[in-house]
Amino acid sequence: MNLADLHQLGRRLTAAATSAMKDASDLGPTELLVLECLYTTGPQPVGAIAQRTGFAQSRVSAVVAALHKRGLAELGTDPADRRRTVAKIADHARTRAGEARSRDAEPTLRQMLHGLPDAEVDVVIAALKTLNSAPGEASPDTSSGTDLRSISHPE
Repeated sequence: MNLADLHQLGRRLTAAATSAMKDASDLGPTELLVLECLYTTGPQPVGAIAQRTGFAQSRVSAVVAALHKRGLAELGTDPADRRRTVAKIADHARTRAGEARSRDAEPTLRQMLHGLPDAEVDVVIAALKTLNSAPGEASPDTSSGTDLRSISHPE
């Protein structure tokens, strides 16, 4: 497997997970991934969300505005740079996101691997679990300096 294959595999796994989470939600894939980013990393400026998700900053900005309009995200001012707006997942959306992300992935993986014998699928799922829990994974970028407790909300 080369790096391009690894990247493509990551995209396929992301698409499968997003599709499975969407089944439990009325949100689109981009909205789900932005909420997932806010859920896992805490309040972030739009640029940081764009960097983490791989979406264009203009797209993330539009999604954050839509999530805010729906009451799923809160907007505040970045205490480190008051010109920047920071998005934070709303408390009730945090509950929904937690439920969506805690759904068991095994049925989705089995569906992706439907052509393989069950024993091989079991080996792949076990390998993915091992890979997911392996030490040495890259830590999330915390360079934004944003802290959950320090967001001030515009009036």
